[in-house]
Formats: sequence, structure tokens, C-alpha cells
Amino acid sequence: MLNYHELTMNEPRDSPQRRKQFLVISAIMVVLPLHAALNAGVLTTLAISEGTFPGGEFVYKSMMKDYAASTGTLRTVSADLGIAEDGGSGNLIIREEGVPLDTADLLYSILLDDTGLVPGGMTRFMSGALLAKSSEGGKKMKKMLLEVNKDVKEEGGTHSKETRYEVGSLPKVDAAVAQHPFTAGAWSAILQSYKIAPKFKEYAKDHGEPGKSPIVIATCSAKQKMCTYYMPLSKRDKFYMGKPITEEYAKEFDNLSQMQMMGFDFNVSGISIRVANVVRGMKKALGMGGGSKKESASDNGDEL
Repeated sequence: MLNYHELTMNEPRDSPQRRKQFLVISAIMVVLPLHAALNAGVLTTLAISEGTFPGGEFVYKSMMKDYAASTGTLRTVSADLGIAEDGGSGNLIIREEGVPLDTADLLYSILLDDTGLVPGGMTRFMSGALLAKSSEGGKKMKKMLLEVNKDVKEEGGTHSKETRYEVGSLPKVDAAVAQHPFTAGAWSAILQSYKIAPKFKEYAKDHGEPGKSPIVIATCSAKQKMCTYYMPLSKRDKFYMGKPITEEYAKEFDNLSQMQMMGFDFNVSGISIRVANVVRGMKKALGMGGGSKKESASDNGDEL
């Protein structure tokens, strides 16, 4: 079968057919990412109200990466629990009355650091399952996740699959709450970092704990296509579960330039930018795929 270029190889470059092809391809390149952005809620107003964060026992993986990687980390946790991406499950021990559990109100990510204080790629987050201590199902899920640690080295690694589960307790507190559309794709990760987190940061100026950068907690459902976000209004420091608070952690980066705070790497020859990672990220954002298996393996990190 001949492709379009073979059929038109003898046509002039400025022929009507070639101009039409260019316009069609250009239109597709604009419409597809625009459609993905609209589905992810790029124009949705984020309405913040006051509610309650439920608290509970948190079985989680602690990571130091860009917040976009939290989506990939939750996929690892989902796989360890046998939960499909649409919220369904073939594992009977995590069902309630025969109905498969949804990932909303079960899987959470806690975004610990203010990106204005901690440089890109060095921000910390915790992703895992929030469980009720008295629930029989919660005890079984905790056991499932901790059993995974048997196959993970003590020193860990950079990928979520190479990171061991930890256990901590999160308090029940008053919180700022908002909901936002979710597609489990690149646009949702982008909006979480550059739309949702900044909105909560602005809200914290008048409603948060004085002198403390806000923590944002997310629980999302691909099945419901919705995320619920929480920002604790009290007891913030307890959410670090023994790890350094942001203000202490940020002191490590006091001597960095503004460009380094934005995530650019510098060496003696100038700026060192991971071009392959940038290209893959642009492809995902534009809906053009995520690159080859070889590229994915070389990245050695959590995907969006």
C-alpha cells in the first residue's frame, strides 16, 4: 500500500493538495491538545470551600521528584493492590459488599513542598493508601502493601517500584477543599502543578497557618474523572510524619540561582538540559505518545 507522500511525490511543493495536507495536519495538532486540555479542566474554575480531611493510617511511598510523577507512583500502588486504572479490581479482599473499590478516597498523594521554596525535581511527595485502622479491609490492604517490601532493597531507588512502603498516621483536620476534573493524563499533572497548587497557596495567605507553606493533598478517580484536593488548615507539621518540614528542607537550596530553582541543571560548560525528557514531555502533552520502550527505560523514572 502506498502512503500519501509516495502518491504525491511528483507534485509541486506549492500544489493545492500539499497546502491542504499541511492545513489538515496543523488543525489536528491544535485540536487534539486543546481537546485534551478542555477535558482536563483548563478552563474550569477552582472553587475552594472549607471541609474536613478524614485522616487515618497512611501506607505510602515517599518520593523526591517533580509532582507530576505522583500519578505514576499511584499507578504502582494501584498495581500492588490489584486495582485497575478504571477503579475495578479482580481481587476480592479489597471489595466492599461485592462492589469494586474506587481509587477516590483510597489512594492519596500529599504534596509536601512549596515549589517557590524548593527547586523543580527536588520537591517531595508521598503517595499511597489511606486506610481506616479498624477496618478489616484496611488491615488486609496494609498487609498486601507491606509484603511488597520483601522484594525491594533497603537502599531503595529512584523509581516508585524501587521504593519501600512506609506507614504513618494522618490527623483528621479542618481543611480547604476543592474538586477539579481529572483525566489521568499529562494535562492533569500540568494543571495540578501550575493551576491548582498555586490557587491553594493564594488561599493559604488568608486562611492557612501563619508563616507555614501549605500542603496540598489529592485523591483522584479516573472512573469518576474527578479529583478532590485538601489543604489542611491546622496541624500541618504532622503531615510530614517525621520528615523535615518544608522551611527546614528548603535551606539546602538557599544558594541556588533562580534558574536552578526552576529545575535547570548547570555545569562548567553552561546549561545542561535533558532534551530527550523535554521532547517526551511535549509529546505526551500534545497527545503524540510517550516514546519508545528504550527511551522509557533510559528515563528510569515514574511516568505521568
